[in-house]
Amino acid sequence: MKIFGIKNCDKIKKTVLWCAQNQRMCHFHDYRVDGIDEELLESFLKQHDVSELVNKRSTTWRQLSDAEKANVNNAIILANPTLLKRPIVEIDGIFHIGYFPEKWT
Repeated sequence: MKIFGIKNCDKIKKTVLWCAQNQRMCHFHDYRVDGIDEELLESFLKQHDVSELVNKRSTTWRQLSDAEKANVNNAIILANPTLLKRPIVEIDGIFHIGYFPEKWT
């Protein structure tokens, strides 16, 4: 199980706690520390549309220009990885978006 997000996110903390409470081994990938590259983003996009991945309630979203919001693309996401919803949880090659433990078992 791999968790993607940023360490100070409440849902990430909740996800890591869930893993500990359920004896699930997990690896945490912090966008700010570990970054995000084109290959990882493309892996997300193979299973989910951009509209599913982008958090339109985030501070990062609000800081984008209207033109960027109208045309969110890989370059914008790679430059602003905190645009991605959290957590994104990978289990056996499947990416789950959001805190939904019932999908992880």
